[in-house]
Amino acid sequence: MPTKSKLMIAVSVILLAAVLVIVNAITKAQQPYTQVIMNLLNGQQYFGAPHIYSGYHYSPTSQWPVYYGPSTASQYWSQGGISSNQPVLELTPAKSWSGGAVFWSEIYSGGPVKITIIGTYTKGTPPVTTGFVIYLFLTPTMWCISPIYNYSTLFKGVNPQSSTPYIVVWWDPGWQPTGHTQSGVTGQWNVGVITNPFGNHASASPSPSPTLGPPSSGWMGIGTGAFEPEPGDWINVTVTYDPSTNTLGGVAYDMNHTGWETSFTLNLTGYYTPPGNGTYVFGVGTSISNVHYVNWALLYVAMMGNVKPTFCLVPTWVVAIAVRNHLEYCPSTAALL
Repeated sequence: MPTKSKLMIAVSVILLAAVLVIVNAITKAQQPYTQVIMNLLNGQQYFGAPHIYSGYHYSPTSQWPVYYGPSTASQYWSQGGISSNQPVLELTPAKSWSGGAVFWSEIYSGGPVKITIIGTYTKGTPPVTTGFVIYLFLTPTMWCISPIYNYSTLFKGVNPQSSTPYIVVWWDPGWQPTGHTQSGVTGQWNVGVITNPFGNHASASPSPSPTLGPPSSGWMGIGTGAFEPEPGDWINVTVTYDPSTNTLGGVAYDMNHTGWETSFTLNLTGYYTPPGNGTYVFGVGTSISNVHYVNWALLYVAMMGNVKPTFCLVPTWVVAIAVRNHLEYCPSTAALL
């Protein structure tokens, strides 16, 4: 074979190898992966992303969420007469007008996103209600994922500030409790597109509610299936959003009882514009009630998609002011900030 032909073949092989490496790298970069935000299962104490806590009881509070490690977890479980040293992150105690949440930030590169949590409770007023709330695609301009905003007074309720509308998905076992039905309600899910650009006046759409009518807003009591978990049960809640179809879906089931499950699918076209690539805040929390309240807690939180964690950088003068005004709270090593 002529030397020139051998050289051309060699160059072609090198170019092909280079192209394959680039394609492989791009493919890997585009593949969604699972990022564990928190894993306390089976005694683990893993916190995998910078995050902040938000507590509420008539006004912002730093008393909760509270992390109970193996040595203190019995304080949580004993409220339900359960003997266990399984660690938990208690989002809120069983008190009226109380709520709590954990938020983290992600660089989003498009495509579907999925958030999965495993939670529980040990004490509450019957029927069990409030449940877990999942926040998708917040773009805060008055706060961020940074130590000075941990338990920040900027949070004035369950729907924090965001310069653009965001999605709230709420699994509420208070819908369709055992032996009870309500007209217009088919399942245990609430969904709202929240607008709160200045942090002091949140509103939800659609308004009025397509399911309950005025004065309610958002889709209330949608989906199929219903269950009322028992104290100590582990509840798996998964919410998925697909921007290509602007569709939201969720499944919740009781891991201790076969067949205890509820789900929903909802198209948001006309109410929510799919987000572009960028940095967003996501979160998991609980709702607030003045009648029924439960000490909901988390054991596991993970996110799947084209995302990677990030946090904001705050000027040192802002940090100094925040510390001087007691805005910075880090009650335990669980707050990995």
